[in-house]
Amino acid sequence: MSKKYIFFDIDGTLTNSNPGGIILPSTMNTLKKLEENGHFISIATGRNYTMAKETLEETRIKNAVCCGGNALVIDNKLQYVKPLDREKVDELIEECILKDIPFCIMKDDSDNMYTHSEELINGNCAMKMIGNIQYVNKEDYKKFEEIHKVFILIPRFQENTIKSFKQLDIHYARYHDDHLVVEPDDKYQGIIDMIHTIGGNLDDVVVFGDGHNDLSMMKQAAISIAMGNAIDELKEIADFITKDCKSDGIEYACQCYGWI
Repeated sequence: MSKKYIFFDIDGTLTNSNPGGIILPSTMNTLKKLEENGHFISIATGRNYTMAKETLEETRIKNAVCCGGNALVIDNKLQYVKPLDREKVDELIEECILKDIPFCIMKDDSDNMYTHSEELINGNCAMKMIGNIQYVNKEDYKKFEEIHKVFILIPRFQENTIKSFKQLDIHYARYHDDHLVVEPDDKYQGIIDMIHTIGGNLDDVVVFGDGHNDLSMMKQAAISIAMGNAIDELKEIADFITKDCKSDGIEYACQCYGWI
């Protein structure tokens, strides 16, 4: 059996819910068996490194593609973190300010978020569960050296009011009904960087995913496995559709392929 390089999304894949949830005992046991059988395992998540640490520690996985492909962790050491395209982000921010659409930004890999919006500071939204929101002036955004994520408070299906998305080809994801997040979404580029760094083989890459930000890696990986709860777009291109994340889906797929 050849060594596989297996990459797992977190929410709705490793965990039994998207977002959040818990990691099933069957999944924990599968991860242990995969390593015992000589396979390389890694997380591939849209979360930044700070937000992914808890899952890495719980699963004892030492490697991760974080920030949707813009950060790399190898053997528990952060190799790099890349920010968003600043020119595009500045235009997006300007449009949101002009249209009075509340938003906050992450300027580094921490869970600190910054906004000029009183609505986000004083209101009640799911965004507050993500990190600590601090007040800044509108002019302060341009003073930040880097911007890593932008969270925008806008209801589902109203994204078309923000023209920058299409005009500048800015990608975003939505995990809550009340807000979306602009974040990197090319996990496969991070996987390529990982494989090249550790001297692995791209022909032996396996990816597990369930959501929109898994599309790039599902389209390009040698073996792509969609969870039973995955969106239809993933299921249509996956090599294999396993059981639901609540029904031991990771264990089932690994047994079917003979990896455990």
